[in-house]
Amino acid sequence: MGAAQPRQTRAGDAIALYGIGFGPVVPNIPAGQVVQRSNALTLPFNISFGRRQASVTYAGLAPNAVGLYQFNVVVPSVPPSDAVPLTFTLGGVSGTQTLFTAVQ
Repeated sequence: MGAAQPRQTRAGDAIALYGIGFGPVVPNIPAGQVVQRSNALTLPFNISFGRRQASVTYAGLAPNAVGLYQFNVVVPSVPPSDAVPLTFTLGGVSGTQTLFTAVQ
């Protein structure tokens, strides 16, 4: 049995993105604890693929992890490219990283 081949994301796909340092969640989960309950960022989080805003279905600490944030996102309809820029805001403040993903 061969290994699964990765594929480019398509409009309408639900994907999970991960990161660190996105601040407090509700209910409060103290630093250093394994996440064992649903939670949400206290500040509003938005993400765009190119100029199209994506639907965010979850933004909080990742289940069964420590200090890792998970963002479940539905990819919006954007022109196909191997380097679609991803930008995000947290509490209205733009992220400082340059992120890209491939969209088919």
